[in-house]
Amino acid sequence: MKSLEFSKDLIKFIDESPVSYYAVQNAADILREKGFHELKENEKWEIRPSGRYFVVRDGTALFAVDLGEDLRDGFDIIGSHTESPTFKLKSKAEIGAHGYLKLNVEAYGGMIYSTWLDRTLSLAGKVVYEKDGRLSSSLINIDRDLLTIPNAAIHMNRTVNKDFAINPQDNLYPLVKTIKEKAEADGFIQNLLADELKVEACDIIDYDLALYDRQKGAIINDMYQVGRIDNLGSVHSSLRAFVDSKSTKTNCLILNDSEEIGSRTRTGAFSPFLKDCLNRLILATGLTEEDYYIAIDNSYLISADQAHAIHPNFAQFSDPTNEVRMNEGLVIKIAANGAYTSSIETKARIIKIARDLGVNIQTFHNRNDKQGGSTIGPIAAATLGIKSIDVGEPILAMHSIRELGGVEDHYQAYQIYKRFYEED
Repeated sequence: MKSLEFSKDLIKFIDESPVSYYAVQNAADILREKGFHELKENEKWEIRPSGRYFVVRDGTALFAVDLGEDLRDGFDIIGSHTESPTFKLKSKAEIGAHGYLKLNVEAYGGMIYSTWLDRTLSLAGKVVYEKDGRLSSSLINIDRDLLTIPNAAIHMNRTVNKDFAINPQDNLYPLVKTIKEKAEADGFIQNLLADELKVEACDIIDYDLALYDRQKGAIINDMYQVGRIDNLGSVHSSLRAFVDSKSTKTNCLILNDSEEIGSRTRTGAFSPFLKDCLNRLILATGLTEEDYYIAIDNSYLISADQAHAIHPNFAQFSDPTNEVRMNEGLVIKIAANGAYTSSIETKARIIKIARDLGVNIQTFHNRNDKQGGSTIGPIAAATLGIKSIDVGEPILAMHSIRELGGVEDHYQAYQIYKRFYEED
């Protein structure tokens, strides 16, 4: 599969993954198709030599392993995160005001607010409901044009192109429809979910729903544009590399949730999910706790999250000697403040892989007067003591509702990750 076809496959994956629940479900389906067997955290793990397994936690985090001959040789891991900035529906979300039904939402992660305006939106997530006297849950995607957040006319907001600041409490309610009476707003979400799930509205117990953009991804010459590239782009390239690789060593994939809000959840990188999975594998294969620590010291983690390409219209935002360009290769991210884990030891391995493949590697540093983000890499390195590097594909408009990536970069990331998994 060459670069253009690979980016089209990415767009398909993202279009079918409006929220993290669907990203993990789709990843699990790909793993099953490739012969991976699902393990449950609340069951005893029966592990076969050279087996292929995966575990899902709470529907939004996933760990997968392709077992090698001796786990004490270490785990080669690629990690990324499944969610992106969005708006989540609050409880009692319906508001009837001024002849409209609108919904109460709160921001999840740091997005560019203005990019969510004047777009066709919908809702997706998870719903818990009562069925036959028991609690059940289902994923739900309202697969139709449902919502929009309209701008105020420039005639009423003359500073919109100058210094107007969007207030997330006052200005970002998504509109559903016009109504005559406030009472028409009552129970809208309950009834909407009940209709989709074919249950009674009174049986809906709770929901976790987020907004997403209805516009499909697109190829623009040698670039691709779609939402949630940060970080489903890394999920896609690492997942495809993981299932396509053939190796006698132990390879792992970790997909965490909650990175955009600090990772401090049951499914985030600060949780014991990765550590517990690695430790259980050691014990299930007849090894000891001492063997676990040996394996960890022999392990290596690629923290795969997206990187900032230089913007031709805002070139002053980039470091003067580390200019990152789109379609010129995977990026190693470096930060003296520890926001990234790349070190002289861990960088060498990835640089050599790229050289062996004949592809380019770039380096990213923040300007000294800009504070960038961080990733799951420093968390894994600090909590597990594992050697780690931070890399990413260069993109523009990070945290916009639609981001922009390079076709060649995405395929080269896949090539590097696949070689990483396959090398001895």
